[in-house]
Amino acid sequence: MCHSTESLYRYQKTSVARASDDFYPTRSDSHTVHLVNVAYNSLFIGEICLPDWDMFTSTCEAAELHAAARAVSGGPVYVSDKPGEHNGGLLKRLVLKDGSILRCLRPGRPTRDCLFADVGKDCASILKVWNENPCGGVVGLFNSQGVAWNFLTHENEVVNKSPPSLNVSVKAYDVESLRGLPGEFVAFWHRTSRLDHLQNGNMSIDATLTPKQWDIITIVPVRQAESESIGSISWAPIGLADMMNSGGSISDATNINPDDKRPSTMITTRGPGRFVAYCRPEPSQISLVDDSTAPTSLPYTYDSRSGALSFVLPSERIGKPHHVKVAWE
Repeated sequence: MCHSTESLYRYQKTSVARASDDFYPTRSDSHTVHLVNVAYNSLFIGEICLPDWDMFTSTCEAAELHAAARAVSGGPVYVSDKPGEHNGGLLKRLVLKDGSILRCLRPGRPTRDCLFADVGKDCASILKVWNENPCGGVVGLFNSQGVAWNFLTHENEVVNKSPPSLNVSVKAYDVESLRGLPGEFVAFWHRTSRLDHLQNGNMSIDATLTPKQWDIITIVPVRQAESESIGSISWAPIGLADMMNSGGSISDATNINPDDKRPSTMITTRGPGRFVAYCRPEPSQISLVDDSTAPTSLPYTYDSRSGALSFVLPSERIGKPHHVKVAWE
């Protein structure tokens, strides 16, 4: 669909094209193969158009799997639910209160290490999809083993009725836009809110996924500065923790200003919701400094063992993003 030669030559006139076969909500054998098809098709058509990974229903058996894929796809997010039959909790992890989504900057594509793997039937490989956000990147993990497209019958074929759980390794350099970037990184796991500190871009972190299980890891470079008053400061804004594409909430983040007696940094982010970041040492104050309002101090929690910082952002005013100041003293 949308991939015929005559269609390809028309993409100079339009920017969006379906990257997949139809979504089949009641066909259990179609869900993982749908993800495999759109990810690998996007490797090609993502160079000439915006791949659309198709609709899904928020109440089908694989709704979370599809939602996670759409979150890292870089394309539109839309559902074909029956009126009044919605999984509101799931949709709220994709869509903000004003109806906008936290869309990645590029079309989602397979990572290098699974580019030539048969992630549908080799019983060894996890589908990994990378994308870019304004201040970092994201990697979606999907155990899509068990079903593959049969090129002879032109149908999905169940090749393993009991596919195995698989181990997978993730590193910052799985995100192409982070490759070659020196320094440390942090990785935030959506399903568990686990926060990992990576010494460099080649350092791997591991997980195990059962069949049809998924996870999304937001990866952010650590910004560092030396202050006379504080010493060494490390800072990495991650984003809205309860949104599948957490890092998509941040549109801008400044470097730490180490010169003042009170070093600080600013972030511009969507809301509302629980915002998470990596921070060492613990900040002294977090303030909401939205335009035309007096700065408002925000309460926060801090875990000194992991460096995890968390605070809750209120609803936006007329769709304007929040400006947040983090300060140390």
